[in-house]
Amino acid sequence: ALACIMYTSGSTGEPKGTLTMHYNITRVVKKINYIHFSTKDRILQVTSFSFDGSTFGIYGALLNGGTLVLSTQDQTVNARELSNILRTQQITKCFVTTALFNALVDIDPSCFATIETLLFGGEKASVSHVRKAFACLGPGRLIHVYGPTESTVFATYYPIDHLDDNANSVPIGKPISN
Repeated sequence: ALACIMYTSGSTGEPKGTLTMHYNITRVVKKINYIHFSTKDRILQVTSFSFDGSTFGIYGALLNGGTLVLSTQDQTVNARELSNILRTQQITKCFVTTALFNALVDIDPSCFATIETLLFGGEKASVSHVRKAFACLGPGRLIHVYGPTESTVFATYYPIDHLDDNANSVPIGKPISN
């Protein structure tokens, strides 16, 4: 059954509605191979409800018995404010766009201290920002994700467990399950 319609311009620049079914949403947050949810999770909803990335936070928390933590638009667009929320609300999981990830890393990568899994994606990843975040987070906590709206948020994932010294890009990885 239809859950919602997400609008995207994709690469065309022309808005189009993408029909998002219940299955499309559950396949991102239930019985999956790229992340583990638990009832102890505190998942921060960072993206706008009109962005497909919102389905990860909302349904990741609600369909797995976790806590959904909401932020205001003013808090979300202010990286310093957002870094404070990550810390004070003891967020365990979060998806942020690559641009926001870069801003948070530039301001204070220690804001990710309580994060068990941080997902980021949406555009080409900055290797220098990934290195800086990895130095703070360590292996098993940072995942680069990729997927167009038509695939409902993520289609691929790349867990960053190390980064070669000569790396000049971060792979988009392999397909998520379902």
